[in-house]
Amino acid sequence: MTKKEMKFLDRAAALAAAVDPHFVRPNPRVGCVISRGERVIGEGAHEIFNGPHAEVNALSQADLSETGLAECTVWATLEPCDDFAGKKTPSCTQRLISLAPEKIVIGALDPQFRGKNVEKLRAAGISVEVVDHAPSRALNPFFAHWITSDRPYVILKLAQSLDGKITAPGRRFISNKKSREKVHQLRAQVSAVLTTTETVFADSPKLTARPVNISRAFSDPDVVMVGERTVPPNFELFKNKDRNYHQFRREDLQAILEKCTQRGIDSLLTEAGAQVCTELLRRDLADEVQLFVAPQIFGKGKNAFNGSFDLKNFHLAEWENLDGDVWMRFIRVPRPAET
Repeated sequence: MTKKEMKFLDRAAALAAAVDPHFVRPNPRVGCVISRGERVIGEGAHEIFNGPHAEVNALSQADLSETGLAECTVWATLEPCDDFAGKKTPSCTQRLISLAPEKIVIGALDPQFRGKNVEKLRAAGISVEVVDHAPSRALNPFFAHWITSDRPYVILKLAQSLDGKITAPGRRFISNKKSREKVHQLRAQVSAVLTTTETVFADSPKLTARPVNISRAFSDPDVVMVGERTVPPNFELFKNKDRNYHQFRREDLQAILEKCTQRGIDSLLTEAGAQVCTELLRRDLADEVQLFVAPQIFGKGKNAFNGSFDLKNFHLAEWENLDGDVWMRFIRVPRPAET
């Protein structure tokens, strides 16, 4: 497929990327463009959970009075959906079959259907092409993990000094402004932040998403709090009424992750201390480790972890110099098969 032809799929991905992921979760972000020749006759994105899907919004714009979709190509960033138990919206696959477009181009397969709907469309006589489209794959970084593993994708995030301290006397922040901006971008993408009542009482954080240099507005992630104490409603954390708050007693983190899954939380970013971070690594529950290391040695303060770890099950995927701070992203890899 030529670069010129791919412009329609690029446009579909851009439409989906403009949607706040918090509005559609646990559904994925999806975009769709319908073209007739070189002309776009309809486009749309999935904009809100339980609302019309991208294909439906694109079809609502298209003038189908003359030839329907017979001479049209449908460009979708994700494999169209189909019916399943508990589904509340109509099947896009069946709708497309009834309208019989000339061709459908798909940017990524849906991990829930894994190509089954592609085969249904082809069996109905529709030409379907699945392409490896990076912008489509990048739209929903946590969705496939949530579907296939039945638990949220967990990012263990820590800001620390060179000597592994996450607090220092007289300092509110360990990392610099550039690092904190990157954290806001992370919060804008995940479903929820995972914190503890101890952290909330100690720091009174907002845990909001305020990314800079982004062309659209972001809402804030939900908050998952672990701990026995009751946090007063006047804390900074509760000033945003447009997000959900979940509190769990201090219990097994695996059980907490299972409860998060049941509540549609597909991803978590830690905003916690050594106890939670240590347990996540010790129990092999972290999928990423993101470290923001400040070029300072404090000598005193709280440690990042209770114990030592070699991160042998992770690989260094990215790193960046953030005005002196060093950001490192370690991604979990499967263990080698036992021989």
